[in-house]
Amino acid sequence: MMLFILIPILVLYSFVPFFDFIIIFSNRSFLETINVTFLAGLISTFFIAILGIPLGYLMARTDFPGKNFVQGLIDLPLVVPDTVAGLIIFLTFYSQGILGAPLSRAGINFVNTLYGIVVAMMFVGAPFMINTSKSGFLSVDPKLEKVSLSLGASKISTFFNVTLPLSLDSIVNGLVMTWAKGVSSFGSIIVIAYFPMVAPTYIYNQFLLFGTDASAIAAGAFLLITLIIFAISRFITTKMMRWLRK
Repeated sequence: MMLFILIPILVLYSFVPFFDFIIIFSNRSFLETINVTFLAGLISTFFIAILGIPLGYLMARTDFPGKNFVQGLIDLPLVVPDTVAGLIIFLTFYSQGILGAPLSRAGINFVNTLYGIVVAMMFVGAPFMINTSKSGFLSVDPKLEKVSLSLGASKISTFFNVTLPLSLDSIVNGLVMTWAKGVSSFGSIIVIAYFPMVAPTYIYNQFLLFGTDASAIAAGAFLLITLIIFAISRFITTKMMRWLRK
C-alpha cells in the first residue's frame, strides 16, 4: 500500500529539475496562489468548525424525525462530482442566485473572488468535519456525561469539560481533513472562481499553457508544502493529545 502511494510521488519528482524546483519558490504568482489557497482553506475550515461541530453533536446524541435524511444531505457532497458541486455553488451564489443576489446588493460578490473560493471549499469540506465530530462524540460513553450532570454540572459545562476533551482527537483530525479537502479542491472551485487562482487551478493552468514539465514543477512544490504542513499539524496534534491525557 505504501509503495502504491510512494511510487507515483517519486515519479512526479523525477520530472522536476532541481534548479527549476528551487526557482518556483521565488515565483510571485505561485506564492500568491499558495497564499490564496491556504487562506481560503483556513477561513472555510473555521466556519465549518463553528457550524459543523454542533451538528455533529446533534447527530451523535439526539434522535429526531428525518435524521437519516439529514445524514444523507450531510454525505451528499462526498458523492457528487466536484464539477456538480461547483455548479451548485455557482447557481446559488452568483449575482442572480438566491443567496448571491441579496449579498451582491450588499457589496459581497462571489464570482471570481475569495468569497466564492471559501463557500466552494465549505460545501465539499463540511462532511469531513461533521462526520468526524459525530464519530468523536459517539466514542464518549454517555455514562460519563450523566455522572457529570449528577454532580451538579450544567449541560454546557459537561460538554466543554467532559465530552469535548474526550472527543478532541477526532475533531482535530476532522479539522485537518476538512482543510486538506478544501485546498485540494479543483472542480468545485473553478466553476465559481477561476481567479484568483488556487493551487489546483494554477497547476492545471500551467499544464494547459506550458505542458507537463511546468505543471509537474508546480505540483511538486505544492505537494512538498502540503506535506510539511501535514507533518507539523500531526506533530502538534500528537503533543496536544498527550498533554490533555495527562
